[in-house]
Amino acid sequence: MAVLHLFNPENDLALAADMACYTPPPAAVRLRSRGALLPLWFASEGDLIMAPPELEASALRLRDEYGLSGEIFTADKLREVDAVFPWGWSEDARRRFRNAGVPESLLPDDGLLRSYRNLSHRRTSVEVLRAVGWHSLPVEAHTLQEALAAIAGFGGRAFVKFPWSSSGRGVFDSSALSPAKLADTVSGCIRRQGSVMLEPVYEKERDFAMLFHCSAGKTEYHGLSCFDTRPGGAYSGNVIASQEKLSAIVGIDLSDVRRKVERALDAVIAPHYTGPLGVDMMVARTGGGERFVMPCVEVNLRYTMGFVAMAVARRCPSLSGALTTDDFLYVAD
Repeated sequence: MAVLHLFNPENDLALAADMACYTPPPAAVRLRSRGALLPLWFASEGDLIMAPPELEASALRLRDEYGLSGEIFTADKLREVDAVFPWGWSEDARRRFRNAGVPESLLPDDGLLRSYRNLSHRRTSVEVLRAVGWHSLPVEAHTLQEALAAIAGFGGRAFVKFPWSSSGRGVFDSSALSPAKLADTVSGCIRRQGSVMLEPVYEKERDFAMLFHCSAGKTEYHGLSCFDTRPGGAYSGNVIASQEKLSAIVGIDLSDVRRKVERALDAVIAPHYTGPLGVDMMVARTGGGERFVMPCVEVNLRYTMGFVAMAVARRCPSLSGALTTDDFLYVAD
């Protein structure tokens, strides 16, 4: 039997829209098209990938060159499917599987999808931080006045974050916006998504993430991920390297952080979710220059590019460099 994979990187946008028939913007469509074959990197023998048939030659080349498994899904292979794994779950993801003929018994019901959407809200990171005993929690604001009060409480500067957004988009530095633009941004977010998140600003040194999988109410650690962002905070690519090298890049013993975060995920997420997730973190510095780990910048309740980069590094240990969203190709150092 086979798992049917779907690369739907627009899923966070679909969660924000909260619509069964979501139409992503052109940029998201291009991203989905360029990365349609990414699940080949973590697919098992016999697995199937929902991708355009014209990518069959590319899929064959990837399988031959890197020893990957999986093939492009066609309707005649539907009887082989006994599980489905999208990049992330939403009503739109379920609709796409339904349209491919996947039986309802393999799909989440409305209640489960609603639970997944609620857990994908950025307030989940607040619950994780609270569970690990973090000292400065983000604030969820439901009015402009609450948001401005939170920014003042963080010393007059904060990151403004949309509850559902991805890859660093929907994130703004309040100090970079005029008062009028800040008010428009906050008010617009509250109008569309119901609230807005305000977070303290740290002196960031390095972005990284821990990768996990939740199943049967427990959280299992899968590995480390180091990624880069553009000046505005948007995601730009993942480092391809062994786990040992990634640990050296972070440069801080993470064993205690990992234990605390795993326990927090066991309490906050694992009882309600089955699947992959990534917890974005950062290495930052205090005003006195001391390095520390901020243990939960956000929780991504889905696959991330970190999972792909980890699979690339494990399958091709001689490779090093970056996996980027520009073309999803390996880029040599």
